[in-house]
Amino acid sequence: RMQGSLKELRTVAISIAVLALIAFVAVVHVENGGQTSDKKVELLSPLQVGRYAVRAERQSSDYDHKAERQIAFATDNDNAASGERDLAAKEEKRARDSAYLAADMKSTIDKLLEDGRDQVNQATALKSKAGHLQEQAAQLLTKAKVEKESAAALKEKYYKTMDEYSKAVAAIDTATQKAQAVLDQMNAQSLVLAQVATQYGVATNHGKDPDAAAAVALRGQLQNAQKDLAAITAQKAKADEETAEASKLADQYQPMIIDAEKAKQESDMHFQEFAHLTQQADQLQKRADALLARADSIDGLILSTQQELSAKRKDFEHYKNRAQTEMAISLQAEDKEALLRKQARQARFKAAVLSDKARRLRALAQKGVNNVMEAVDRPST
Repeated sequence: RMQGSLKELRTVAISIAVLALIAFVAVVHVENGGQTSDKKVELLSPLQVGRYAVRAERQSSDYDHKAERQIAFATDNDNAASGERDLAAKEEKRARDSAYLAADMKSTIDKLLEDGRDQVNQATALKSKAGHLQEQAAQLLTKAKVEKESAAALKEKYYKTMDEYSKAVAAIDTATQKAQAVLDQMNAQSLVLAQVATQYGVATNHGKDPDAAAAVALRGQLQNAQKDLAAITAQKAKADEETAEASKLADQYQPMIIDAEKAKQESDMHFQEFAHLTQQADQLQKRADALLARADSIDGLILSTQQELSAKRKDFEHYKNRAQTEMAISLQAEDKEALLRKQARQARFKAAVLSDKARRLRALAQKGVNNVMEAVDRPST
């Protein structure tokens, strides 16, 4: 505003000077009369010079105002361009920070993927090993089942043979007891017969008096005792025959008993093998269960890794998109800065052109005034 006021004052002063000059030229012209009539043809009239000078001053002032507006426009554009440059630098820095964060997220994602692959491989290996152990345990249990069935069959054969043998033993015991009873009866009857025979011998006076009364009575007893002994002896023969048959049956069962004992031993061995195989299968199953438990634990880690990986991927996409947006804003700000700088340069160029035009008009007006002054001064000299 101060510069505009000074320029207005300068314009007014120049206008006053030009009017004064015109008045001075008019007075001189009146005083000289027709002496300079031949020279006035070559020069503009003082009025025309004043009019052109005022018009040139106005035009130059208008050029100055336009130049000032162009300079103000250029200054505003420079300030706006500086703001855009600051915005571009700020957004570029933010874009770099976002890109660094995205790169960190990418590195974290790669590490998580690597850890996840290792965890999956570990879980797969553990499950495979556990499955192999379970297969081995199943094979051992199959063998153990065969051993158990074999042991049961041999044990059944043993008990069946022993049951049949116990019947034979019972028959032998019965025949033996029966034979012993018959033998006891024979012994007892033999004693009775011996006593009766002794009494009969005494009664007959050792055969000298067979018809004695006592001998006749004892003879009947002796005959009865002999009959009883004969009957018992016949029973003994039958009992001996039964005992012999029982012994023969026992002899027949003896190889079977030996085979049964062998079967029992084999049954015990098969049962021991069954117990051993079952124990091994249990141990393998326990190892498999432990491996599966570890695999389940790793599966839990895999699930956690997947969740973390999903979250990190979202963060990566967020930072990547933010970096792209901020970089786009930075580039747009740079483009806008370049446009504003270009417009500022163009405005300064226009201002320089207008200022030059104003300077040339003032110079032209000043030259006209100088010419008038010279024309005025020349006749007086």
